[in-house]
Amino acid sequence: STNVVIGPNGDTQTVVITNSKAGSLIIDKRDSLTGEPLEGVTFLVTDSSGAVVGPSNGEYITDEAGRIVIDGLEPGITVTAREIKTLEGYVLDGAPKSIEIKAGEVQTLRFYNEAKGTLVIRKLDSVTKEPLPGVEFELTYADGGYVDADNGHLSSKGLYTTDQNGEIRISGVTGTIVVKETKTIEGYTIDEATRIQTVEVNPEDTQTLTFYNDPIG
Repeated sequence: STNVVIGPNGDTQTVVITNSKAGSLIIDKRDSLTGEPLEGVTFLVTDSSGAVVGPSNGEYITDEAGRIVIDGLEPGITVTAREIKTLEGYVLDGAPKSIEIKAGEVQTLRFYNEAKGTLVIRKLDSVTKEPLPGVEFELTYADGGYVDADNGHLSSKGLYTTDQNGEIRISGVTGTIVVKETKTIEGYTIDEATRIQTVEVNPEDTQTLTFYNDPIG
C-alpha cells in the first residue's frame, strides 16, 4: 500500500508499505499401495525452533480427503510435520518432513502409510489334504507377546481355532510371529516335527503357513 505523509515543513512524503502475503500448507496422507486418502491420521506440526504451530498443541488430524490445511503461515519460516498416530492396520511412519513457507503460495507435504500384513494358517489332513476345522494354535511375537485379535482389542491370549475351511486368517500384523499347534481334534495326532513354525510378516504382505495332522490308525 502507498501512504502520503505531510512533513513538518508542509512538504509531502510518500511511504510505500509492502505486505508479505501469508503462505499455506497442505499435509496429504495416502495409502502407499492404493493411493487412497487416509482419514484420521494425527500429525504434529512445529517450526524450526521446535515451537508448535497453531492450536491444539500443534496437533492436526487428516479429514475425509486425507488432508490437513493450515493457512496464515509466516513466509520464510520452516515448518516440520511428523506423523504421531496412524490408523489401525497401518504402519506408523514417524519420519518428519520439512518445508520453507513461501509468500502467497500453497505448498504440499505428502505422506504415505503402508498397510500391515496378513497371516494365513492352513490345517490339513496329511493323507487326504482335506481341511481340518477346530484345531487350536497359539500365536506369539518373537518377543513373547501375544498376537491378539482385532488389532489388539480382543484379549485372545494368542489362541485361535481353524474355521470350516481349516484356516485362521489374521490381518493387521507385522513382525516375526511364532505359530504353535496346541490342540488337535479327535482322530488326529500332532506332528511334533512341524508343531512350531516361525514366519516374518512384512507390511502389505500375505504369508501362509500350512500344518498337517496325521489321522490315527
